[in-house]
Amino acid sequence: MALLVGIATVFFSDVLFAGSNFYYRDLFIYHFPMKHIVREAMISGEFPFWNRFYSNGQPLAANPAYELFYPPQWLILTGSYTFGFALHILFHVYAALVGTFLLLRTMTLGRAAATFGALSFGMGGFLLGSMTMLPTFFVWALAPLVGWSIVRALCAPGPSTVAVAALLAGVQLIIAEPMAILQVWLLIAVCVLVFARRQTGVLAAIGGAAMLVAAVLIVPAIDHARDSARSRGIAFNVVRQYSLPPSRPLEMAIPHLYGVLDPFAAAYWGAAAFDRGAPYLSSLYNGIAVAILVLAGLILRARGSLTVVVLSLISYLLAIGDRTPLLRALYDAGIARGIRYPEKFAALAVVTMTFFAASIADRLLSGDEKARRSAIAAGLIIFLISVVPLFFARSLGQPRLEALARREWLIGLAFAAAATLLLAALPRVPRRAWLLVAFAVVLLDLVLVDSELVTRMPRSFFTPPAVVAGFEADRNDYEVMHRGEWNAEDPNYHALRAAFGPWFSRNGLQPFSLDAWGVRSALELDFDETALLPTHDLLDAMMKVGNRGFAHWAESFAAISNVRYLVDYLPLANVLSQHGPVEQARMVRLTHLPSTGRYYFPQQIVHALTPDDVVAFIERTGIQRPVAFVPFVPPTPARAQVLNVSERANGATIDVICEERALLVATVTRHKYWHATIDGKPAPLLPVNIAYQGLMVPAGRHRVEMRYRNPLVIAGGMVTVLSVAACAAVIATAPTRPRHRPRSGS
Repeated sequence: MALLVGIATVFFSDVLFAGSNFYYRDLFIYHFPMKHIVREAMISGEFPFWNRFYSNGQPLAANPAYELFYPPQWLILTGSYTFGFALHILFHVYAALVGTFLLLRTMTLGRAAATFGALSFGMGGFLLGSMTMLPTFFVWALAPLVGWSIVRALCAPGPSTVAVAALLAGVQLIIAEPMAILQVWLLIAVCVLVFARRQTGVLAAIGGAAMLVAAVLIVPAIDHARDSARSRGIAFNVVRQYSLPPSRPLEMAIPHLYGVLDPFAAAYWGAAAFDRGAPYLSSLYNGIAVAILVLAGLILRARGSLTVVVLSLISYLLAIGDRTPLLRALYDAGIARGIRYPEKFAALAVVTMTFFAASIADRLLSGDEKARRSAIAAGLIIFLISVVPLFFARSLGQPRLEALARREWLIGLAFAAAATLLLAALPRVPRRAWLLVAFAVVLLDLVLVDSELVTRMPRSFFTPPAVVAGFEADRNDYEVMHRGEWNAEDPNYHALRAAFGPWFSRNGLQPFSLDAWGVRSALELDFDETALLPTHDLLDAMMKVGNRGFAHWAESFAAISNVRYLVDYLPLANVLSQHGPVEQARMVRLTHLPSTGRYYFPQQIVHALTPDDVVAFIERTGIQRPVAFVPFVPPTPARAQVLNVSERANGATIDVICEERALLVATVTRHKYWHATIDGKPAPLLPVNIAYQGLMVPAGRHRVEMRYRNPLVIAGGMVTVLSVAACAAVIATAPTRPRHRPRSGS
């Protein structure tokens, strides 16, 4: 285990010791700012029920995307934020390596086979490639530790082993990535039914206790799902996105079959095979040795072969999505309406095969000659398969891509040949020397792929770009709308992205990176479909106005959302004409707008029963002055003034003075857990401007208090605290048992 941890530490030494960090795909534009908000909320001194930074406010604690209650995420509090962000990711690499080794040893595999399995999984392309989607990455990184604890509980049932398994499984459930968790527990359940059928009661007890441990997230998350866009179901065209290309399983033996994902290489020649020009899972490749040993095990008809085949077929049929009628049938039946990106189901096959390969490696290393001959045959078959792409290199049509493809495919061919030769040489070479050479080949094979998948950027990339200084200093008083992101079909957008690569994400202020620099944003695309329903109604209305060609669509919706700045991309020619290093290139322009303030008294109140009424009004006249759209009988605008505002994480105090009864608008997303008082007396909150809220204030000088509390977070938290305390008490009072070294065997 020390060796495995040391390998990961060396591979990621630039991140741990030199300030480099992870940025690729969603990591920088989504997870980096989100974790920054969570960190700031955790150290604010208030419990973070509410996030003030996104979409004029959204639930934080109840939204699984923030992973507030996930203990390993608390590592973001370590040192500087950028270091804590990297550390909480790397923790999961270590957990995967150690967990896989422990699980395989508990399954009685020898040390060499367990080390091979741990390397193939923990440093494999599948796991490290999924790092850009942190919830998926976290679930699969913890899966071996959860499996290890469950195997211990099944082998030695008792309160303490069940409690340990429940704690680890509960922590994994808190991640709340449903498709990954479903696959993990399907794999566990199948293994128990096949190999330990009498222990299903123990597994059920672990699952039930784990749900109680995770109640702090599960209870409010179910409630939040009913209040978010997920409650309306996901459109089929979104569900089907990222369906697995039918031929992609070949990538398990040919790592660069579709190209090189490294953005600096600009050489992903198989983009046309994917719905969105790139895969969801960056890689399915866990090493050539895994591919050879899986095929060898199937040739051998080794124990577990049928299970591997069945699980892999289920995985494949689900992963290819709408390429068969199955997904559409599941969607129409209401089963698949809440899932996204079928390619995620490929993980089930990749993980199953990796562990199966480790079991075949154990047979091979224990001297099973039949296993060795089968592995040699499998190596020759895979070598021949790896030769085939070389004949199609010319079809890429570009000399640079052809040369790169040939090089990558020849490297893959060389590893297939080396593995096959090693298998042939096994009886003739001293065991220790053979293991060292085999270890080096496996490690080098994985590292070459990992270096492409886990690209990093230097420390300077994670500092605010110069354009951020252009925002007014009091960034708690207004929001910013990135209008350029709503024009993502603009050729200029794609030209900038191609010309500047990762720096486009930073210097272009791609959402949600603004929030990482302490700037609040509004009217953003809801990437993960977890925003509240009123927010989606507002965005739908805005898109209707924009799609109908109204010139000032952004300005109109900015006016009712307290947006003070619009962000637009500069033309590529303007950016290229600038002098200086790329990290200083200015890629956006800021347009200053008049803003009402987060809390204001409107000069015009319009009766609008539905969002379509708001759309019709804006299309007719636009918005010229502070306005409020209300679905109730509109009161007469009154002379009134906001005197002072004091905001907190979960509320605000607003001092106002009114000459007569007036409507106070709060540009804060409405939700059922918001409550208000006027001079300490409860006051009803009313829907305003589609997504926001307001309240009627009587004449005179008053203090308005708004407060957000989610009682289900508190209730779920009490269940979790009691459950964790009970598990800890059981573990602490359990009698110590003598340690038994696992035997080597199959």
